[in-house]
Amino acid sequence: MTHNFEQSLQNERSKADFADKFYTERFRASDIVRYNSDSDIDMDFQRKDIDVSLVIDGKRYYLSEKFREKDYGDMYLEMYSKYPKTQGWMDSGSPDVVVYFTPQAVYRIIFKELQSFCLETLFPQIPAAWLQEIYNSRKTIVSKTLPIDNFPVRINLIQAHNKPTTGSSWATIGISIPFDVLRKFGVKIRKYETPTTVKDM
Repeated sequence: MTHNFEQSLQNERSKADFADKFYTERFRASDIVRYNSDSDIDMDFQRKDIDVSLVIDGKRYYLSEKFREKDYGDMYLEMYSKYPKTQGWMDSGSPDVVVYFTPQAVYRIIFKELQSFCLETLFPQIPAAWLQEIYNSRKTIVSKTLPIDNFPVRINLIQAHNKPTTGSSWATIGISIPFDVLRKFGVKIRKYETPTTVKDM
């Protein structure tokens, strides 16, 4: 399956109004600033996986936004934005919070806790052979069972073949892991029911 990178990017940007309504209605956020103009300054934020910032109770927070078409009860974590040389947003990101939008619910995840678990515990235990296997097979999803601290965890390796309008193609590889497992390993996750303003995103 080929992933249209530009179309996916535009699709995410089209959801900005829904997200902004969620922030203002749920948290009474103000001074919402989006970094999506492709300017040099905005691209610097994007490289840090920061899509938007806002002010709540006088403090500015920097957010990474993720959008998924269905709530599978798990989270997609990018290992390689361009396999095998360029690591993904879990390695290079520096937002305060990841806000994970689905039509059924919105999840707020503390980024530093998530990043620490991924880089120190989860990713090092994923065999390089598994990544090479899905890359060579060109499959979209491969399911595996990974023992983490003697706790068997079912994960999905997920691969997207990105084909831009111009330029060379590349493969993005990440994994999906259940929210319950992330919580078990100390990642703070807050779940919110999706308000009517974003239910149809």
